[in-house]
Amino acid sequence: MQYFKNAKIFQAEGEFFEAMAIENGKIAWLGKNEDIKDKNAFDLENNLVIPTFIDSHTHPSMVAKNIDRVPCLPPLVNSIAEMLEALKKSPQNTGNEDDWLEGYGWDENVFSENRLPTCKDLDKISTTQPIIVYHSSYHLIVCNSKAIEIAGVNRNTKDTQKGKIGRFDNGEPNGIFYEMEAINLIANKQKPDSFEDIINQVLKLGKKYDSLGISGVADMLCLFHPYDRIDIYQEAKKRGFNQKVVLYYEWGAIKKLGKKPLKREVGDIFIGGIKLFMDGSIAGRTAFMKKPYPNCDDVGMKMMDKDELLDAISYARENHLQVSIHVMGDASIEFIVNICKDIEPWLKDTPNIRLEHASIMSISILKTMKEAKMSFGIAPQPIFLFSEYMAYKNNLSNDLLTMAYGMKTDDEYILTTLSSDAPATLWVDPENLYTTLSASVNRISSTGEDMNKKEAISVSKAIDMLSINGAKIMGLKDTGKLEVGYEASFQILDRDIFNIPTQDLANILPKEVYIKGEKVF
Repeated sequence: MQYFKNAKIFQAEGEFFEAMAIENGKIAWLGKNEDIKDKNAFDLENNLVIPTFIDSHTHPSMVAKNIDRVPCLPPLVNSIAEMLEALKKSPQNTGNEDDWLEGYGWDENVFSENRLPTCKDLDKISTTQPIIVYHSSYHLIVCNSKAIEIAGVNRNTKDTQKGKIGRFDNGEPNGIFYEMEAINLIANKQKPDSFEDIINQVLKLGKKYDSLGISGVADMLCLFHPYDRIDIYQEAKKRGFNQKVVLYYEWGAIKKLGKKPLKREVGDIFIGGIKLFMDGSIAGRTAFMKKPYPNCDDVGMKMMDKDELLDAISYARENHLQVSIHVMGDASIEFIVNICKDIEPWLKDTPNIRLEHASIMSISILKTMKEAKMSFGIAPQPIFLFSEYMAYKNNLSNDLLTMAYGMKTDDEYILTTLSSDAPATLWVDPENLYTTLSASVNRISSTGEDMNKKEAISVSKAIDMLSINGAKIMGLKDTGKLEVGYEASFQILDRDIFNIPTQDLANILPKEVYIKGEKVF
């Protein structure tokens, strides 16, 4: 048994222990320094100890993939001209037709040109090498004319059922592709990474997770091809990947394979549910809204009907899986809740329906969810509002903007977590959850705007949302809290985050990290 003393071990708001013991990867005892007789006890020198974080909505393989892509987001890139310069300087810029030049993170709302880039912009880099650059939301891309040519897309190509092709006034594709189905017209023409390439990317990311105090993640967009995502994580686990992973498989991919059964299973790597898309993004004006976006008649995109939702729920029930639904707009949220509220839950230990992002939650819909027969949980990301405030301000009315990502109110009614949705945010290293913690407590945007401080939560509440609440919504057992019988997964901080200015929270990083009682950082 290993003892730790002279610590400030977080339990709950205002509640701490001085010492603890761990055995077989679990917390075996919590108490006072004076009760320890072991002379070999580790002296934590009055440092703060909190649980490791659990990122309940992220995309690890996409974050890992970005290691080799060109970052095109603030503070590095603030204009289309700077984006072109960054791409030009990339070693991937070979001019070769077989080598795709890839970037990520752009957002028209921060570009000094105040417009979307087009294929004509990217053609200034190359017309012989295909180029694809992902938007910060990952709900749209811009590509050059060579990529469009390789994909065989032209003015006669129709929009997909759940996606849209941007066009110039003459009907020709302008290089912007909205939502996954349309994006895949381009992305599916790329040569996929090898299995070994992906394993190495995930292992690099795992070391970064260790350093950030992250012990568990939910991969919210898993596919079977070119490699089954669970095989990747299981192999990475064998090679030293420390994090727990709960996988959510994309509903369209499941249907393509004839809805073959998926077994939930248990352990450090397991399948938790299926992932559906109800709408798009607020930043891209594709989230499905009750009222039109400002200065237009567009209410966004509704990507799913009742029959498809009920079909997915039936499949999830048969396979003992959660249903996770990307939903941002108020019309989409109301649609989902009204269909699901009276359905009998099939899982008893975790929310059956997860609402991902859940950006605009009214009191009336929260009351409906709380009183429903169905069990709900929500996974919002206030880092969107923090990093993309002007996009939200431009795309939402004042009353909806005030309501956006109101986690303090949400938590009064329904299980609420905090998560990153990395890399789909307009911020460098969004996988660092201390940025999310700071945004939730401080409620000030990256450019200094008030994000409705009435919805600010306490540091202790933010820790809970980033740990035990994340474990609950993912169906993880005996982790996420520093209590006897729980896994000994914790961070040691040399600054007391309960007693520092809230604006300093984003600058915190762990001094040491333990996962299952083993020091990993």
